[in-house]
Amino acid sequence: MSSQPTPATDTDTFIPGSTRQNLTRLTVQRNFCKLPTELRLKIWNYNLPPTRLVPIQCGSSWPGCSDSLSWTGCTSPAAIPVNLHVCGESRSEALKYYGLGFGFARGPGQVFLDPERDILYFGPRHGYMAADSQFQTIMSMCDPEELALVRRLAINDALFWVDESYRSMTAASLSVELLRRIQSRMPGLQEIIFVPRPEESRDSEGYVEPTMVYVRMARQIQTALATLCEQTPGWTPPCWSILPLSAFKSVGAA
Repeated sequence: MSSQPTPATDTDTFIPGSTRQNLTRLTVQRNFCKLPTELRLKIWNYNLPPTRLVPIQCGSSWPGCSDSLSWTGCTSPAAIPVNLHVCGESRSEALKYYGLGFGFARGPGQVFLDPERDILYFGPRHGYMAADSQFQTIMSMCDPEELALVRRLAINDALFWVDESYRSMTAASLSVELLRRIQSRMPGLQEIIFVPRPEESRDSEGYVEPTMVYVRMARQIQTALATLCEQTPGWTPPCWSILPLSAFKSVGAA
């Protein structure tokens, strides 16, 4: 005798993997909303990113923005913290740390920055003295109150080069002027990180051993700081270091 097939129960119903994942996600979301507020806020804070490297540039690479007369300021390619996109509660909590800033002439800002943890980065730019020009523009046009909040700063060695060549006397002068600008516009700064330019290939005529680059940069920075300390008695310079750009990527900052 042939047995009759057993009717399918709810537990036997086949659920595709993608649907099962969506159902699980919905269940987690519903349960998360039931958690005490204090616990939810702790979870949101644990989800904040660690130190970020935030490159800053004048204008925008977004189509149409550069031609707009209604907006001027700085932008950054740094990833925006995900908590700012999840929901109203996560965004409200994240905004306690991240502020929008660096618009020109006290205009609206477009760069999210946690001034206590993030590292504001002035990187290389193409063109004659372009990196130094951009640095000077941002220091002049951005709100002094926003600049005063910055605690950590990274500066690429390209700011001390003229076009593609390094000239020791020019670099020494630029170093003093740059640090003087930082001294006046970023009084709350606690740390400066100097980033060497990308290394030339060993076959290049301009190749210099990385060790020699670090020695040259250290001497240049020490001389500039000594000059500025002599000119402004009572000023305590921020701590400084020299790190390659790869060091930021290794800790998830870039």
